[in-house]
Amino acid sequence: MRKSCIFLITALACATLAGCHSKPQTTVDKIEQLKQQVSNDATSLETIEKEQAEPLRKDFRTCDSLLQYLDEKTVKERFEQLNLTQAYLQQFGELKPVMAKKMDYVVLQLDRLKADAESKYLSDSLVLVYLADETKVADTLHQQVLYFQDRLGGCQKSLNQMKKDKK
Repeated sequence: MRKSCIFLITALACATLAGCHSKPQTTVDKIEQLKQQVSNDATSLETIEKEQAEPLRKDFRTCDSLLQYLDEKTVKERFEQLNLTQAYLQQFGELKPVMAKKMDYVVLQLDRLKADAESKYLSDSLVLVYLADETKVADTLHQQVLYFQDRLGGCQKSLNQMKKDKK
């Protein structure tokens, strides 16, 4: 009885899962999905600039000016954090335009690849090769966006704590 009940539940689960699967993703769908990922990352990059980097630059200046009121040991600790913050801000400032250009180029390449795939100008296997190349670039850009979100967010927390400690 128990084995037949388990079998029935397993069969029901398999049937449900089989019914839930949508049609297999086409190459054009994969291209569109990757294009959407890159577009989302471009939006995130601008959000990082407006919501993290700009406020962080202001807080950096504020915390830097507070150093003169602290004891020597605290100044050393805070100075290290400020140097780290400055380095991340500088890195972001240098890489953001490069990343934005790469994102624009990937979207352009994906549009061209989609057109070539739809027109059958390129074979399906060649489209997949090009798509894999663009996916690598897009994934690298995505990781860079996540990196800056994390690093600048961590710096902001540290500077917020510095401002809080001074009050």
